[in-house]
Formats: sequence, C-alpha cells, structure tokens
Amino acid sequence: MNKLLNLLLDLPKTVNDKLPENCFNEMMDNSEGSIKKWTGTAFKVGALVLLVVTLISVITNGMDTFSSASGLGQVSAIVCLLILVYAAFPIAHVVRTAGDSLSASKSSSVDFIFRDFVTENIKALGHITALVALFGAICSTVGWVLNSDGMSMSVDLYGGFAYAYALPLDATGAFIEMIRLDFVGGVISDFFGWDLTGSEASGYNINGLVAVGYEYAQVILILAKLYLALAIYHFFYGILSTLTRWIQRPSLPFKSS
Repeated sequence: MNKLLNLLLDLPKTVNDKLPENCFNEMMDNSEGSIKKWTGTAFKVGALVLLVVTLISVITNGMDTFSSASGLGQVSAIVCLLILVYAAFPIAHVVRTAGDSLSASKSSSVDFIFRDFVTENIKALGHITALVALFGAICSTVGWVLNSDGMSMSVDLYGGFAYAYALPLDATGAFIEMIRLDFVGGVISDFFGWDLTGSEASGYNINGLVAVGYEYAQVILILAKLYLALAIYHFFYGILSTLTRWIQRPSLPFKSS
C-alpha cells in the first residue's frame, strides 16, 4: 500500500523527468542567477533598436531639411546628415556598454538592482544626452559657418536626464534639510537646474558664435551634473549599506581595554 502511495505521489516528478526537451524547471531554478545576463541581453537589444530608430529619424529629418533648403542650406543639411549618421553609432554603443557592464557584474542581487542597475542607467542616459548635445553643437557650428540653419537630432533628452538624477537630488535635499543647511541645498538645486540652451545659433555673426559656444559648454555642464549625481548616489547608497549591515549585526564602535 505504501509503495503504491509513494508511486502515486511521485507520478508528477516521474512524468516531468521523462518529458522531451524539458528544461523549464532548470530555467526557473537558475532565473535569479541569470538576471544579470538577461539584463545585459535586454540592453544589447535596446542598443540595436536605438540605432535603427535613430538612423531612420536622422535620415528622414535630413531629407526633409535638404528638400526645404537651397544653396548653402542644402550643403549644410548633407554635412549635418552625415555627422548625425556617424553619431548614431557611438550613441547606441553607450547602451551596449552599459549592458556589458551589467552582465559582467559580480555584485549580489540587492547591490545589482539598487546600485549597479541604477547607476548604469544614470550614466548611460547622461552620456547619451552629452553625445547628442555634442553632435548637435557640431552641426550648429556647420550651420554657423555656412550661414544656414543647423540640424540636430529630433529628441529631447534633457527631461529624461533630469528624471534620472532626481533620486540622488531629492535624497540630498532631504538630508541637507535635516541638518539645517538649506542654502547648500539651494546651490545644488540651482546647479542642476542650470541650462545653457536658451539661444540658437543663427547667422554668421557674433551672436551666432556665442550661441555655438554655449552649446559646447552645455556638454561640459551635462557631464558635470552626471558625475555629481553619481557621486551623491554612491554616497547615500554607502550610508544605507553600512546602516543595513549594522542593523544585521548591531555593535558599538568601542574597543575594550
């Protein structure tokens, strides 16, 4: 009787072991350890999609600009089109690099999700925004030299970049308010809200040259915001990690004589 009962209870396992090409249980068992690989693969796919979408957008806008321009404007459109087609590849490579870094991570699951994944996303979005701004400035330079309208990628990443560093910025604001240093928080908020893209380069004149200079300065400003946001995030994450370890093993930092 016991033998029949055990045979009946083992029936699901017995049948499951005999199913052809059944690797689904092993897949589920190893899913936690594969999250880094899957994340890296998702970023690689995202890099390819970004490249294709960017090329389609750049070529479409470039042809429209060329059709509506004349003389030096058409020359400017062609040169800027080639520049932005070139730019699409290093921009997509930023996403691919982030994926490679995440798939090669040796961190624990908690550190991977709350440290590596967050910081790589902030870094990737910051680098992409800086590259878009840089190549936009180069195209503005071409437009200024040829006394025509420049061309840039039809994508606004500044809002997304601001959202990426909102977490470390909000944490800094709360911490500074707690220690009553509101003026420092005001300075940091003003810095992250600083934008140099108010004017556009138009015409072969001094005002156009100044506008082009501001566009190059904007690239430096974007990178400065990026690395400050990363430093702030690592600072607060280190505090939380230390506090978590202390809660697990509470002790006072005193040496017994």
